[in-house]
Amino acid sequence: MKKQALVTVSMAALLLSAVSPVGIAQAQTNMVAVANKAQAITFDQLVKEMDKKQPVSMYIESTHTSKAKQGTETQKAKTWDNTIKGEWREEVSDGKRVQHAVGKAGQVAAYQEGGRGFVHSATIGTYDNEINKTKRELQRLKVALPDSKVAITVKEAQLLNRAVYHVVKIEDAKIDGKPHHYQDDLWIDKETGLLLKRTFTHNQAQAFSYTVDKVDFQPVFDEKTFEVSIPAGVEQRKFSPEVEKEVAEVTKLFPDTAQFSDYDDYGIEGNWQLLKMFEAQKRVYSPTPRAEAFVIMDTRTNELSKVMIQNPDWVSKKLPAEKMAKEKAAAFLKQLVGDQASQYKVEAKVEQGGGGAIFEDYVYGFVTADVTFRPAKGKGITISVDEAGRIVGFQYGE
Repeated sequence: MKKQALVTVSMAALLLSAVSPVGIAQAQTNMVAVANKAQAITFDQLVKEMDKKQPVSMYIESTHTSKAKQGTETQKAKTWDNTIKGEWREEVSDGKRVQHAVGKAGQVAAYQEGGRGFVHSATIGTYDNEINKTKRELQRLKVALPDSKVAITVKEAQLLNRAVYHVVKIEDAKIDGKPHHYQDDLWIDKETGLLLKRTFTHNQAQAFSYTVDKVDFQPVFDEKTFEVSIPAGVEQRKFSPEVEKEVAEVTKLFPDTAQFSDYDDYGIEGNWQLLKMFEAQKRVYSPTPRAEAFVIMDTRTNELSKVMIQNPDWVSKKLPAEKMAKEKAAAFLKQLVGDQASQYKVEAKVEQGGGGAIFEDYVYGFVTADVTFRPAKGKGITISVDEAGRIVGFQYGE
């Protein structure tokens, strides 16, 4: 199977981070000065300790490297995080182009040098501080592949001349009968709770790494740093009112997506395909796929065509019980069409559906029961239900 590529989405996205002012040269010199001490605390104790850490403002320079079939990809990023006052800014460069984003008081401006941009004032979900992101990454370490063996250890170490906790998650699994070994290393600053470095390997080959090159705590930001504007000459883009209306409707139907980052659009076969990523983050530093919301609209009619929600925490290979699936789907149908639900008849046969994402050689599968309802005239509606009874999508069809 192919390795999962890092997905590039809306520029209303920032990255994971780390800790106090250090120069790049010093970072390279001291990056791997790790003390091999006995386990300091348990992983659960670490999570509790990190939960007490409070967000702060900071300026960050970081490097993210990923391995793909076409070679190694490297991105350099600068982040101005003043989210404790509702402000943030980032610049991301892959060596060929620079992408910019700035947010303040619910407004976002994003653009690519030499490309197009947009100003969007709709709710984009609250951008979170870097320390809180580290807390969530620790929670994600608890997520394991089905039937795998997992060990998580925490040791004290030194990194960037800082005292850190070195967290190591080792996971062994069999996929299609073949053994796979995964190792996830995180270096977290003891004082602040910020992530200084992360590496992820699969079968001893490094898949990606994240490194903080420089961070300044509680800097004095220039008042112009967070101005929400786009330079002259950059093409501005906004969604049409019809698209905005459908996006708002999907958010009502799936309230959890309100905390996702803003939608970005991808034109496919004459349709709008809107992709919404969980948390306002552009790059993927977690070794599991991100939760995603897909919304597809027919550009000829501006009508909703398909919605699909995927969350790696919902991975299941078990088909939901048919009776439960029909009951859940019928209740959701009423949310979609209101009193007109009585005009729909459910098809006797429940189909198996689903989706998934691939990371390395593992398919994160989302098995669903697909229940179809048809009116006397017009389009039918197929509603997807997962094993836990969650509605994870629906689609209109002839």
